[in-house]
Amino acid sequence: MSTDKLQEYLNTAIELAKEVGPAFKDGFWRTGQFAAASDFAAEDKEGNVADCVTAVDCFIEKTIFARLRQIYPDHKFVGEETTAESGNGYQVTDDPTWIVDPVDGTNNFVHHFPYTGISIGVAIDKEPVVGVIYLPILDELYTAARGLGAYLNGQPLPIIRSPVLTTPTSLAQCSMVAEHGSARSAAVMKSRLDSFTRLLLDKEHGGTCLQNLRITGAAAPDMTLVAKGVAEMYWECGPHAWDFAAGVVLVLEAGGAVFDGAGWWGKNIPQEDRVPRPLNIWNRKILAIRNIPDLPGKPGSGREIQVQLAAEVLEIVEDIPYTPDGSH
Repeated sequence: MSTDKLQEYLNTAIELAKEVGPAFKDGFWRTGQFAAASDFAAEDKEGNVADCVTAVDCFIEKTIFARLRQIYPDHKFVGEETTAESGNGYQVTDDPTWIVDPVDGTNNFVHHFPYTGISIGVAIDKEPVVGVIYLPILDELYTAARGLGAYLNGQPLPIIRSPVLTTPTSLAQCSMVAEHGSARSAAVMKSRLDSFTRLLLDKEHGGTCLQNLRITGAAAPDMTLVAKGVAEMYWECGPHAWDFAAGVVLVLEAGGAVFDGAGWWGKNIPQEDRVPRPLNIWNRKILAIRNIPDLPGKPGSGREIQVQLAAEVLEIVEDIPYTPDGSH
């Protein structure tokens, strides 16, 4: 894929995010076209009271896809709301695929918590290559394309840089963003909370003594925190490709790393195979690590530490089974 074509896709994604921004703000503040409760129309998604969808989600997704189908009629499209309507019935191909979450963090959106936004990604050969995350309430526009860098409102990422950007060498020096998810069965919640406990527990009692664990309520904003350098990592089992595809490009272009997030806890895995694996965005399990500066006099050590930190996380967290996105 040529640089010119990637820049074209990036420009299109930016234009679309800005175009639907006013509708997003109207929905968040219940003004304009979404001033009446009947216009906003929040409801449970697929019968799950822990998840919801609003008229704003549907309006923004339909607006974006209508414009994209005019510009790129031969491309593929994967969106949270249309995919939910079709029961996840779409084919994952190598064709250029636009992956859209019209309101990432809908629960935040409904409760007026500003960590919510529009996520637009483009995947080619099943790998994300363009990412735009727009958080309209915070006035933060994140943009990235493979080989073209990552930016927040035009400022290169990460915004925290060496020597202020530190080089943590253990989880005890790290802040993690994670989510409790919308799957609320006893088994899933026990698994997730047990993993959180082991991460936070002090080392004398078998934990990693993770310095800080934050739950913001939305994967796309979580990924922006990693790309910015204000959180060391993001781990989650269960999010969909539309939740983090755009964020993957941001993190990678900001010098970060991404891995498969399926934990090793409780699995009989030979020691030589306990190596963080590459991320597959369709498998719904992700671990992202921020840019890590090299140690003084040790070129390449930052990349090595990213892998080391990823392994420390995967050793202590438990995998949660989820059906992959789409069909392959």
